[in-house]
Amino acid sequence: MIRWPHWLGPMPGRREAQAIAWMALAAGIILSTVSLVLGFHGLPFMGRPLGGDFVEFYTIGKILNTAAPARIYDLDLAVKLQHEILPAMSPTQMLVFGQAPYIAWLFRPFALLPYFWAYAAWLGFSAAAYLLGLRILFRALRLPREDRRTGYLLALSWAPFLFETWIGGQMAAVVFLIFALFFWCLENERPLLAGLALSLCLFKPTLVALPALMLLAGRRWRVAGGLAAGGAALGLASLATIGWEGIRAWRNILGFNAQVAAAAGDAWHRSKYVDLAAFLHLLLGNNQSITAILFVAASLAAVGSLGWAWWRSGGSARNELWAATLCFTLVVNAYTPIYDTVLAVIAMAFLATRLQNDPAASDREKFTIWLLLLYLVPWITQSFAQFLHLQLITLVLACFGFWALRQAFESTGKAGARIGSHPRAAQEQSTIQRHLQPRAAGRLWVRSRG
Repeated sequence: MIRWPHWLGPMPGRREAQAIAWMALAAGIILSTVSLVLGFHGLPFMGRPLGGDFVEFYTIGKILNTAAPARIYDLDLAVKLQHEILPAMSPTQMLVFGQAPYIAWLFRPFALLPYFWAYAAWLGFSAAAYLLGLRILFRALRLPREDRRTGYLLALSWAPFLFETWIGGQMAAVVFLIFALFFWCLENERPLLAGLALSLCLFKPTLVALPALMLLAGRRWRVAGGLAAGGAALGLASLATIGWEGIRAWRNILGFNAQVAAAAGDAWHRSKYVDLAAFLHLLLGNNQSITAILFVAASLAAVGSLGWAWWRSGGSARNELWAATLCFTLVVNAYTPIYDTVLAVIAMAFLATRLQNDPAASDREKFTIWLLLLYLVPWITQSFAQFLHLQLITLVLACFGFWALRQAFESTGKAGARIGSHPRAAQEQSTIQRHLQPRAAGRLWVRSRG
Protein backbone atom coordinates (compact mmCIF):
# COMPACT_ATOMS: atom_id res chain seq x y z
CA MET A 1 0.00 0.00 0.00
CA ILE A 2 1.43 3.36 -1.04
CA ARG A 3 1.76 5.85 1.82
CA TRP A 4 3.50 9.17 2.30
CA PRO A 5 6.65 8.66 4.47
CA HIS A 6 6.05 10.87 7.50
CA TRP A 7 9.78 11.35 8.10
CA LEU A 8 9.74 13.61 5.02
CA GLY A 9 7.51 16.05 6.86
CA PRO A 10 4.00 17.17 5.88
CA MET A 11 2.70 16.33 2.43
CA PRO A 12 3.17 19.15 -0.15
CA GLY A 13 0.14 21.36 -0.69
CA ARG A 14 -0.98 23.92 -3.25
CA ARG A 15 1.52 26.55 -2.10
CA GLU A 16 4.52 24.23 -2.51
CA ALA A 17 3.24 22.95 -5.86
CA GLN A 18 2.79 26.46 -7.22
CA ALA A 19 6.23 27.55 -6.02
CA ILE A 20 7.93 24.62 -7.78
CA ALA A 21 5.89 25.25 -10.93
CA TRP A 22 6.83 28.94 -11.05
CA MET A 23 10.54 28.08 -10.74
CA ALA A 24 10.31 25.53 -13.55
CA LEU A 25 8.42 27.98 -15.77
CA ALA A 26 11.05 30.67 -15.15
CA ALA A 27 13.81 28.22 -16.11
CA GLY A 28 11.98 27.21 -19.28
CA ILE A 29 11.36 30.80 -20.38
CA ILE A 30 14.99 31.76 -19.75
CA LEU A 31 16.29 28.76 -21.71
CA SER A 32 13.93 29.39 -24.64
CA THR A 33 14.96 33.06 -24.75
CA VAL A 34 18.65 32.14 -24.79
CA SER A 35 18.09 29.57 -27.55
CA LEU A 36 16.22 32.17 -29.64
CA VAL A 37 18.96 34.77 -29.21
CA LEU A 38 21.69 32.29 -30.16
CA GLY A 39 19.58 30.89 -33.00
CA PHE A 40 19.13 34.32 -34.58
CA HIS A 41 22.93 34.46 -34.76
CA GLY A 42 23.16 30.98 -36.27
CA LEU A 43 24.60 29.38 -33.13
CA PRO A 44 23.43 26.11 -31.53
CA PHE A 45 22.27 26.01 -27.92
CA MET A 46 23.48 23.16 -25.69
CA GLY A 47 24.71 21.36 -28.79
CA ARG A 48 21.37 21.51 -30.60
CA PRO A 49 20.27 23.82 -33.42
CA LEU A 50 17.34 26.16 -32.91
CA GLY A 51 13.87 24.64 -32.91
CA GLY A 52 14.60 20.98 -32.34
CA ASP A 53 12.32 18.93 -34.59
CA PHE A 54 10.37 21.97 -35.78
CA VAL A 55 12.60 22.14 -38.86
CA GLU A 56 10.94 18.90 -40.04
CA PHE A 57 7.48 20.48 -40.00
CA TYR A 58 8.73 23.77 -41.43
CA THR A 59 10.27 21.87 -44.35
CA ILE A 60 6.98 20.10 -45.05
CA GLY A 61 5.22 23.46 -45.16
CA LYS A 62 7.88 24.73 -47.59
CA ILE A 63 7.31 21.77 -49.90
CA LEU A 64 3.54 22.31 -49.89
CA ASN A 65 4.06 26.00 -50.69
CA THR A 66 6.51 25.47 -53.53
CA ALA A 67 6.16 21.93 -54.95
CA ALA A 68 3.68 19.16 -55.67
CA PRO A 69 1.92 18.02 -52.46
CA ALA A 70 2.95 14.39 -52.99
CA ARG A 71 6.59 15.41 -52.51
CA ILE A 72 6.12 15.89 -48.76
CA TYR A 73 7.14 12.23 -48.55
CA ASP A 74 10.17 12.66 -50.82
CA LEU A 75 12.84 11.96 -48.21
CA ASP A 76 15.75 13.14 -50.35
CA LEU A 77 14.09 16.51 -50.96
CA ALA A 78 13.06 16.92 -47.34
CA VAL A 79 16.53 16.18 -45.94
CA LYS A 80 18.16 18.50 -48.48
CA LEU A 81 15.85 21.35 -47.49
CA GLN A 82 16.33 20.69 -43.77
CA HIS A 83 20.09 21.19 -44.04
CA GLU A 84 19.69 24.25 -46.26
CA ILE A 85 17.25 25.85 -43.83
CA LEU A 86 19.24 24.96 -40.73
CA PRO A 87 22.97 24.63 -41.51
CA ALA A 88 23.72 24.02 -37.82
CA MET A 89 22.18 20.54 -38.14
CA SER A 90 24.55 17.60 -38.00
CA PRO A 91 25.40 16.38 -41.53
CA THR A 92 24.25 12.86 -40.58
CA GLN A 93 20.94 13.97 -39.05
CA MET A 94 17.62 13.66 -40.85
CA LEU A 95 14.05 14.07 -39.67
CA VAL A 96 11.40 11.93 -41.35
CA PHE A 97 7.81 13.18 -41.70
CA GLY A 98 5.46 10.20 -41.47
CA GLN A 99 2.19 11.79 -40.36
CA ALA A 100 -0.97 11.85 -42.46
CA PRO A 101 -1.09 14.37 -45.34
CA TYR A 102 -3.92 16.47 -43.92
CA ILE A 103 -1.92 17.63 -40.88
CA ALA A 104 0.83 18.97 -43.16
CA TRP A 105 -1.43 21.89 -44.13
CA LEU A 106 -1.06 23.22 -40.59
CA PHE A 107 2.53 24.23 -41.34
CA ARG A 108 1.98 26.15 -44.57
CA PRO A 109 1.45 29.55 -42.87
CA PHE A 110 4.59 29.08 -40.74
CA ALA A 111 6.65 28.21 -43.82
CA LEU A 112 5.84 31.63 -45.31
CA LEU A 113 8.11 33.19 -42.65
CA PRO A 114 11.89 32.93 -42.30
CA TYR A 115 12.75 29.90 -40.21
CA PHE A 116 13.72 31.71 -37.02
CA TRP A 117 10.58 33.85 -37.02
CA ALA A 118 8.51 30.78 -37.87
CA TYR A 119 9.88 28.96 -34.82
CA ALA A 120 9.09 31.95 -32.61
CA ALA A 121 5.54 31.97 -34.02
CA TRP A 122 5.29 28.22 -33.39
CA LEU A 123 6.24 28.76 -29.74
CA GLY A 124 3.31 31.15 -29.41
CA PHE A 125 0.94 28.83 -31.29
CA SER A 126 1.97 25.75 -29.28
CA ALA A 127 1.55 27.54 -25.93
CA ALA A 128 -1.85 28.91 -27.00
CA ALA A 129 -3.07 25.47 -28.15
CA TYR A 130 -1.99 23.88 -24.88
CA LEU A 131 -3.58 26.60 -22.75
CA LEU A 132 -6.81 26.36 -24.74
CA GLY A 133 -6.80 22.60 -24.29
CA LEU A 134 -6.33 22.98 -20.53
CA ARG A 135 -9.17 25.49 -20.33
CA ILE A 136 -11.52 23.24 -22.29
CA LEU A 137 -10.53 20.21 -20.21
CA PHE A 138 -10.93 21.88 -16.83
CA ARG A 139 -14.31 23.31 -17.78
CA ALA A 140 -15.51 19.99 -19.20
CA LEU A 141 -14.53 18.13 -16.03
CA ARG A 142 -15.83 20.94 -13.81
CA LEU A 143 -12.59 21.08 -11.89
CA PRO A 144 -13.07 23.32 -8.84
CA ARG A 145 -11.89 26.88 -9.36
CA GLU A 146 -9.39 26.70 -6.48
CA ASP A 147 -7.64 23.77 -8.19
CA ARG A 148 -7.53 25.24 -11.68
CA ARG A 149 -4.69 27.69 -11.04
CA THR A 150 -2.53 24.93 -9.59
CA GLY A 151 -3.51 22.71 -12.51
CA TYR A 152 -2.49 25.34 -15.07
CA LEU A 153 0.87 25.93 -13.39
CA LEU A 154 1.73 22.26 -12.98
CA ALA A 155 0.70 21.39 -16.54
CA LEU A 156 2.61 24.29 -18.11
CA SER A 157 5.76 23.65 -16.09
CA TRP A 158 5.74 19.87 -16.59
CA ALA A 159 8.98 18.78 -18.25
CA PRO A 160 7.39 16.78 -21.14
CA PHE A 161 5.55 19.92 -22.23
CA LEU A 162 7.95 22.70 -21.28
CA PHE A 163 11.17 21.23 -22.66
CA GLU A 164 10.23 18.33 -24.95
CA THR A 165 7.11 19.75 -26.61
CA TRP A 166 7.39 23.53 -26.40
CA ILE A 167 11.10 24.22 -26.72
CA GLY A 168 11.57 21.01 -28.76
CA GLY A 169 9.17 22.23 -31.46
CA GLN A 170 6.84 19.21 -31.31
CA MET A 171 3.12 18.82 -32.11
CA ALA A 172 2.05 17.31 -28.79
CA ALA A 173 0.16 20.50 -27.84
CA VAL A 174 -2.06 20.00 -30.91
CA VAL A 175 -2.68 16.39 -29.86
CA PHE A 176 -3.56 17.59 -26.37
CA LEU A 177 -6.05 20.15 -27.73
CA ILE A 178 -7.76 17.50 -29.87
CA PHE A 179 -8.16 15.13 -26.93
CA ALA A 180 -9.47 17.99 -24.78
CA LEU A 181 -12.13 18.72 -27.44
CA PHE A 182 -12.98 15.01 -27.56
CA PHE A 183 -13.60 14.86 -23.82
CA TRP A 184 -15.52 18.16 -23.84
CA CYS A 185 -17.91 16.64 -26.38
CA LEU A 186 -18.26 13.47 -24.32
CA GLU A 187 -18.98 15.38 -21.12
CA ASN A 188 -21.59 17.49 -22.92
CA GLU A 189 -23.42 14.47 -24.36
CA ARG A 190 -22.35 14.99 -27.99
CA PRO A 191 -21.10 11.49 -28.87
CA LEU A 192 -21.02 11.90 -32.65
CA LEU A 193 -19.06 15.15 -32.41
CA ALA A 194 -16.73 13.48 -29.91
CA GLY A 195 -15.87 10.79 -32.44
CA LEU A 196 -15.34 13.38 -35.17
CA ALA A 197 -13.05 15.37 -32.86
CA LEU A 198 -10.98 12.30 -31.99
CA SER A 199 -10.59 11.47 -35.70
CA LEU A 200 -8.55 14.67 -36.10
CA CYS A 201 -5.80 12.89 -34.14
CA LEU A 202 -5.52 10.03 -36.63
CA PHE A 203 -2.26 11.54 -37.87
CA LYS A 204 -0.95 9.90 -34.65
CA PRO A 205 -2.76 6.53 -34.92
CA THR A 206 -0.71 4.99 -32.10
CA LEU A 207 -2.50 7.37 -29.69
CA VAL A 208 -5.99 6.65 -31.06
CA ALA A 209 -5.91 2.85 -31.37
CA LEU A 210 -6.48 1.93 -27.71
CA PRO A 211 -9.14 4.62 -26.99
CA ALA A 212 -10.99 3.45 -30.14
CA LEU A 213 -10.83 -0.17 -28.98
CA MET A 214 -12.18 0.82 -25.55
CA LEU A 215 -15.05 2.70 -27.17
CA LEU A 216 -16.05 -0.59 -28.76
CA ALA A 217 -15.56 -2.52 -25.53
CA GLY A 218 -17.71 0.05 -23.71
CA ARG A 219 -20.36 -0.11 -26.46
CA ARG A 220 -20.08 3.60 -27.25
CA TRP A 221 -21.35 3.02 -30.77
CA ARG A 222 -22.16 6.61 -31.71
CA VAL A 223 -18.73 7.83 -30.65
CA ALA A 224 -17.08 5.00 -32.58
CA GLY A 225 -19.27 5.83 -35.57
CA GLY A 226 -18.18 9.46 -35.48
CA LEU A 227 -14.54 8.36 -35.32
CA ALA A 228 -15.01 6.07 -38.33
CA ALA A 229 -16.82 8.76 -40.32
CA GLY A 230 -14.19 11.36 -39.52
CA GLY A 231 -11.40 8.94 -40.42
CA ALA A 232 -13.03 8.17 -43.77
CA ALA A 233 -13.44 11.89 -44.56
CA LEU A 234 -9.83 12.64 -43.66
CA GLY A 235 -8.68 9.67 -45.74
CA LEU A 236 -10.51 11.01 -48.78
CA ALA A 237 -9.12 14.50 -48.14
CA SER A 238 -5.59 13.07 -47.96
CA LEU A 239 -6.08 11.17 -51.20
CA ALA A 240 -7.37 14.30 -52.90
CA THR A 241 -4.34 16.22 -51.62
CA ILE A 242 -1.48 13.93 -52.63
CA GLY A 243 -3.04 11.38 -55.02
CA TRP A 244 -2.19 7.70 -55.29
CA GLU A 245 1.47 8.44 -55.97
CA GLY A 246 1.73 10.31 -52.70
CA ILE A 247 -0.15 7.53 -50.87
CA ARG A 248 2.42 5.00 -52.09
CA ALA A 249 5.26 7.28 -50.99
CA TRP A 250 3.59 7.67 -47.59
CA ARG A 251 3.29 3.90 -47.25
CA ASN A 252 7.02 3.55 -47.97
CA ILE A 253 7.84 6.18 -45.32
CA LEU A 254 5.69 4.36 -42.78
CA GLY A 255 7.54 1.13 -43.53
CA PHE A 256 10.86 2.91 -43.12
CA ASN A 257 9.78 4.38 -39.78
CA ALA A 258 8.60 0.96 -38.57
CA GLN A 259 11.99 -0.55 -39.39
CA VAL A 260 13.79 2.25 -37.54
CA ALA A 261 11.53 1.88 -34.50
CA ALA A 262 12.01 -1.90 -34.36
CA ALA A 263 15.76 -1.81 -34.93
CA ALA A 264 18.26 -2.05 -32.11
CA GLY A 265 19.25 1.35 -30.79
CA ASP A 266 21.61 2.81 -28.25
CA ALA A 267 20.52 4.02 -24.82
CA TRP A 268 20.62 7.68 -25.83
CA HIS A 269 18.10 7.05 -28.60
CA ARG A 270 15.83 4.81 -26.51
CA SER A 271 15.80 7.24 -23.58
CA LYS A 272 13.52 9.54 -25.59
CA TYR A 273 10.74 6.92 -25.67
CA VAL A 274 8.49 5.76 -22.84
CA ASP A 275 6.56 2.91 -24.50
CA LEU A 276 6.84 -0.66 -23.26
CA ALA A 277 8.82 -1.78 -26.31
CA ALA A 278 11.53 0.83 -25.71
CA PHE A 279 11.47 0.07 -21.96
CA LEU A 280 12.14 -3.62 -22.61
CA HIS A 281 14.80 -2.89 -25.23
CA LEU A 282 16.64 -0.72 -22.73
CA LEU A 283 16.30 -3.18 -19.89
CA LEU A 284 17.18 -6.34 -21.82
CA GLY A 285 19.82 -4.96 -24.14
CA ASN A 286 17.92 -5.30 -27.43
CA ASN A 287 17.24 -9.01 -26.99
CA GLN A 288 14.58 -9.19 -29.69
CA SER A 289 12.96 -12.56 -28.94
CA ILE A 290 12.54 -12.12 -25.17
CA THR A 291 11.46 -8.52 -25.66
CA ALA A 292 8.75 -9.57 -28.12
CA ILE A 293 7.41 -12.29 -25.80
CA LEU A 294 7.28 -9.99 -22.76
CA PHE A 295 5.77 -7.15 -24.78
CA VAL A 296 2.95 -9.31 -26.13
CA ALA A 297 2.22 -10.91 -22.75
CA ALA A 298 2.18 -7.61 -20.84
CA SER A 299 0.11 -5.91 -23.53
CA LEU A 300 -2.51 -8.66 -23.58
CA ALA A 301 -2.79 -8.57 -19.78
CA ALA A 302 -3.14 -4.79 -19.63
CA VAL A 303 -5.51 -4.40 -22.59
CA GLY A 304 -7.57 -7.41 -21.51
CA SER A 305 -8.04 -6.03 -17.98
CA LEU A 306 -8.92 -2.61 -19.33
CA GLY A 307 -11.34 -3.99 -21.92
CA TRP A 308 -13.11 -6.09 -19.26
CA ALA A 309 -13.48 -3.03 -17.05
CA TRP A 310 -15.01 -1.05 -19.92
CA TRP A 311 -17.36 -3.90 -20.84
CA ARG A 312 -18.76 -4.32 -17.34
CA SER A 313 -18.79 -0.63 -16.38
CA GLY A 314 -22.23 0.10 -17.81
CA GLY A 315 -21.54 3.84 -17.86
CA SER A 316 -20.07 4.07 -14.35
CA ALA A 317 -16.45 4.78 -13.34
CA ARG A 318 -16.01 6.88 -16.49
CA ASN A 319 -13.29 9.13 -15.05
CA GLU A 320 -11.20 6.25 -13.74
CA LEU A 321 -11.54 4.27 -16.96
CA TRP A 322 -10.42 7.14 -19.16
CA ALA A 323 -7.48 7.84 -16.85
CA ALA A 324 -6.38 4.21 -17.11
CA THR A 325 -6.95 4.17 -20.88
CA LEU A 326 -4.74 7.21 -21.45
CA CYS A 327 -1.94 5.80 -19.29
CA PHE A 328 -2.05 2.44 -21.07
CA THR A 329 -2.15 4.24 -24.42
CA LEU A 330 1.26 5.70 -23.59
CA VAL A 331 2.75 2.50 -22.16
CA VAL A 332 1.21 -0.40 -24.12
CA ASN A 333 2.59 0.90 -27.36
CA ALA A 334 5.43 0.38 -29.80
CA TYR A 335 6.16 4.08 -30.30
CA THR A 336 5.60 6.75 -27.65
CA PRO A 337 8.07 9.66 -27.61
CA ILE A 338 8.32 11.35 -24.24
CA TYR A 339 6.56 14.51 -25.47
CA ASP A 340 3.35 12.52 -26.06
CA THR A 341 3.09 11.95 -22.30
CA VAL A 342 1.31 15.31 -22.09
CA LEU A 343 -1.81 13.12 -22.35
CA ALA A 344 -1.07 12.00 -18.79
CA VAL A 345 -2.15 15.51 -17.72
CA ILE A 346 -5.68 14.57 -18.82
CA ALA A 347 -5.49 11.32 -16.85
CA MET A 348 -4.47 13.23 -13.73
CA ALA A 349 -7.31 15.73 -14.25
CA PHE A 350 -9.84 12.88 -14.49
CA LEU A 351 -8.67 11.36 -11.23
CA ALA A 352 -8.49 14.76 -9.50
CA THR A 353 -12.11 15.44 -10.43
CA ARG A 354 -13.25 12.02 -9.30
CA LEU A 355 -11.54 12.34 -5.92
CA GLN A 356 -13.05 15.75 -5.17
CA ASN A 357 -16.19 14.06 -3.88
CA ASP A 358 -14.49 10.98 -2.48
CA PRO A 359 -14.79 10.86 1.30
CA ALA A 360 -11.82 8.49 1.63
CA ALA A 361 -8.87 10.61 2.72
CA SER A 362 -6.52 7.71 2.00
CA ASP A 363 -7.39 7.79 -1.71
CA ARG A 364 -6.77 11.51 -1.87
CA GLU A 365 -3.41 11.04 -0.17
CA LYS A 366 -2.45 8.30 -2.63
CA PHE A 367 -3.45 10.50 -5.54
CA THR A 368 -1.27 13.32 -4.22
CA ILE A 369 1.68 10.93 -4.09
CA TRP A 370 1.01 9.79 -7.67
CA LEU A 371 0.75 13.41 -8.77
CA LEU A 372 4.10 14.17 -7.15
CA LEU A 373 5.76 11.17 -8.82
CA LEU A 374 4.32 11.96 -12.25
CA TYR A 375 5.49 15.55 -11.99
CA LEU A 376 9.02 14.91 -10.68
CA VAL A 377 10.10 11.69 -12.40
CA PRO A 378 10.24 13.14 -15.98
CA TRP A 379 13.00 15.50 -14.84
CA ILE A 380 15.36 12.58 -14.19
CA THR A 381 13.97 9.71 -16.26
CA GLN A 382 16.13 10.24 -19.36
CA SER A 383 19.32 10.25 -17.30
CA PHE A 384 18.28 6.99 -15.65
CA ALA A 385 17.46 5.50 -19.05
CA GLN A 386 20.82 6.48 -20.54
CA PHE A 387 23.06 5.36 -17.69
CA LEU A 388 21.06 2.68 -15.84
CA HIS A 389 18.91 1.49 -18.78
CA LEU A 390 15.75 1.93 -16.73
CA GLN A 391 12.96 4.21 -17.99
CA LEU A 392 11.34 5.32 -14.73
CA ILE A 393 8.44 7.22 -16.26
CA THR A 394 7.23 4.04 -17.99
CA LEU A 395 6.98 2.30 -14.62
CA VAL A 396 5.22 5.26 -13.01
CA LEU A 397 2.69 5.59 -15.86
CA ALA A 398 1.98 1.85 -15.85
CA CYS A 399 1.49 1.71 -12.08
CA PHE A 400 -0.68 4.84 -12.11
CA GLY A 401 -2.78 3.30 -14.88
CA PHE A 402 -3.31 0.11 -12.89
CA TRP A 403 -4.18 2.16 -9.81
CA ALA A 404 -6.79 4.06 -11.83
CA LEU A 405 -8.08 0.74 -13.16
CA ARG A 406 -8.40 -0.57 -9.62
CA GLN A 407 -10.38 2.54 -8.71
CA ALA A 408 -12.62 1.84 -11.70
CA PHE A 409 -13.30 -1.74 -10.57
CA GLU A 410 -14.10 -0.54 -7.06
CA SER A 411 -16.47 2.17 -8.36
CA THR A 412 -18.17 -0.30 -10.70
CA GLY A 413 -18.59 -2.74 -7.84
CA LYS A 414 -20.20 -0.08 -5.65
CA ALA A 415 -22.52 0.96 -8.48
CA GLY A 416 -23.42 -2.68 -9.10
CA ALA A 417 -24.27 -3.20 -5.43
CA ARG A 418 -26.63 -0.21 -5.58
CA ILE A 419 -28.45 -0.89 -8.86
CA GLY A 420 -27.76 -4.54 -9.67
CA SER A 421 -24.79 -6.21 -11.23
CA HIS A 422 -26.33 -6.86 -14.65
CA PRO A 423 -24.85 -4.58 -17.35
CA ARG A 424 -28.30 -3.76 -18.75
CA ALA A 425 -29.43 -2.48 -15.33
CA ALA A 426 -26.40 -0.23 -15.13
CA GLN A 427 -27.08 1.13 -18.62
CA GLU A 428 -30.72 1.81 -17.78
CA GLN A 429 -29.72 3.63 -14.58
CA SER A 430 -27.16 5.69 -16.50
CA THR A 431 -29.83 6.61 -19.09
CA ILE A 432 -32.26 7.67 -16.35
CA GLN A 433 -29.62 9.84 -14.71
CA ARG A 434 -28.85 11.59 -17.99
CA HIS A 435 -32.52 12.34 -18.61
CA LEU A 436 -32.86 13.79 -15.13
CA GLN A 437 -30.16 16.39 -15.84
CA PRO A 438 -31.63 19.91 -16.17
CA ARG A 439 -30.59 20.35 -19.79
CA ALA A 440 -32.00 16.98 -20.83
CA ALA A 441 -35.19 17.62 -18.85
CA GLY A 442 -35.55 20.95 -20.62
CA ARG A 443 -35.35 19.25 -24.00
CA LEU A 444 -38.04 16.73 -22.98
CA TRP A 445 -40.33 19.52 -21.78
CA VAL A 446 -39.97 21.44 -25.03
CA ARG A 447 -40.62 18.26 -27.01
CA SER A 448 -43.82 17.55 -25.04
CA ARG A 449 -45.09 21.06 -25.73
CA GLY A 450 -44.14 20.99 -29.40
